Amino acid sequence: MIENSDRGITLNKSLAWTMLVALLTGGIWIGMQVTDAKVGVQNLADRQAEDRMSIRANSDAINVLRSSNARIDQRLINIEQSAARTENILSDLLRYVRDARPD
Repeated sequence: MIENSDRGITLNKSLAWTMLVALLTGGIWIGMQVTDAKVGVQNLADRQAEDRMSIRANSDAINVLRSSNARIDQRLINIEQSAARTENILSDLLRYVRDARPD
């Protein structure tokens, strides 16, 4: 029971103990919740760091594949150009042979 008197507010012992226990229990519960939240945030930060490292590794691998593909593309272009030159030379030779043949 709470009373208001000239001396101020007075509390019944059982009410005072109940309020004290409730405040302590609430403080402990809030502390546990904050600690759990901190642990959860730390776990997320660790996972994020791992994900960033994985993304960097994947980016490096992609860059290697891109440069490899560029080299392969250039080789194929060179082969195509060489084949075109060979075809032109063959066409010239065939033209020369046709023109040089006696009729």
